[in-house]
Amino acid sequence: MTLITLDQWNTALFGGRYSRNTLRTWAKNGHIQPPARKVGRDWLVEQCARFHKPQKPVTVPEGVDTTLDITDPTVLAIINQK
Repeated sequence: MTLITLDQWNTALFGGRYSRNTLRTWAKNGHIQPPARKVGRDWLVEQCARFHKPQKPVTVPEGVDTTLDITDPTVLAIINQK
């Protein structure tokens, strides 16, 4: 496991496209996997690290039935539509 700085990682993976502030935000918020590590004032990541876009949580509106059976003919018909 070789650790590199966020700047080196940015250059290797993205061609230097992102600013230091963006990279630090990703590191702090856990958007880099395996997670970045703060060593002193620097953030370090493994060379194989990747950015994982955060997913917005899905909220199901009240009154929506979420117990549909996947074997329900109506559901299967919708899934298999072309």
